[in-house]
Amino acid sequence: MQEAVLKIQKLGIPPEGFHKFTNDEAIIQIFDEWVDAVTSIERPITWDEAEILIKCAPIEDMSGVEWTFLHCIESVFKPEIIEEYRNLIGKCTSEMMKPMLLERLSNYEEKHKPGVK
Repeated sequence: MQEAVLKIQKLGIPPEGFHKFTNDEAIIQIFDEWVDAVTSIERPITWDEAEILIKCAPIEDMSGVEWTFLHCIESVFKPEIIEEYRNLIGKCTSEMMKPMLLERLSNYEEKHKPGVK
């Protein structure tokens, strides 16, 4: 298990307000630690790591870090486990990330339909 994933598990879902100016040092530190942890995750991640991360998905835009997070989750995908992957996405509580993951999975399925080139 990667230390960065365990760090995200400990920090949990990042608090709202990433783009709001704040002088609250505690919130700033959480954001900094969360961003540092996400950017240090090595891909591909394991299924167990994906199970942890999916429950800690950001709930709002974080200046692009949400895409790094999304790519970490996607790195566990393999075509032969598509239904398990769909179920993993179903565990995501982020109203921002869950639709993005589902749309990208749908795009993959559309592109890889039999007879589609």
